[in-house]
Amino acid sequence: MGAGLKMKDLEAATGVGREAIRFYIREGMLPEPERPQRNVAIYRDEHVLRIRAIKRLQSEQFLPLAAIRELMQQADVRALAEGRGPEIAALLPGMLGEPTESRRESLTEVARASGLPRDEIEALAERGLVDILAEEDAAEPTLDARDTAICRIWGRARAAGYVDGDGFDLDHLQRYQDLATWIAGLEVNQFLRGPARRSSDEAAARMGAEGLLLANELIGVLHLRAALRALAEQRPVSARDSAD
Repeated sequence: MGAGLKMKDLEAATGVGREAIRFYIREGMLPEPERPQRNVAIYRDEHVLRIRAIKRLQSEQFLPLAAIRELMQQADVRALAEGRGPEIAALLPGMLGEPTESRRESLTEVARASGLPRDEIEALAERGLVDILAEEDAAEPTLDARDTAICRIWGRARAAGYVDGDGFDLDHLQRYQDLATWIAGLEVNQFLRGPARRSSDEAAARMGAEGLLLANELIGVLHLRAALRALAEQRPVSARDSAD
């Protein structure tokens, strides 16, 4: 692309329309084009790579634009645009001791085991919190092992008294999903542009599996520590406060 690209060429090369491209420039996610003369804008390879990186981070990692902007300022853009995530992800279940093809459970089985009504499980799926798959050869829709585990945990929370009326509704659960997605997106991109670039897919998957287990353990401890500290810092409720 020595001669550079005009806007229509950049649109064709990336599959992104000019309004989105101009928005990315305004937001600082793309550099300004070269302007050799008035009303002429020239775009370079960097623009193509950055747009591909933005698209991949949005479609695969579901990152908000603010997080993508931060990554674009710090990361190797070529690594973000190309990535090796699918190859490493295919190896991770085995590294984590999980079966490659996990058993799927029917919606009826999941509802029975979790104690959740079917319509609440379907509401979880509508929000993207779980995936319900309707297979042609299955009598009814099914969920995989991880999504079944999410339903079981949410069902246990319901049984423990965490109910909609106290604010523990699907919006509350969505916050956990949003936080997990944000953290995972940052972790994955840091990993892919760092250790994974220096390793084979198998070695990267082995390191990634260990990192996931350590991160899950660390997040659990940090969460418990923060919750206990927040509780300890709450002042006692006085009779006057109760009356108010």
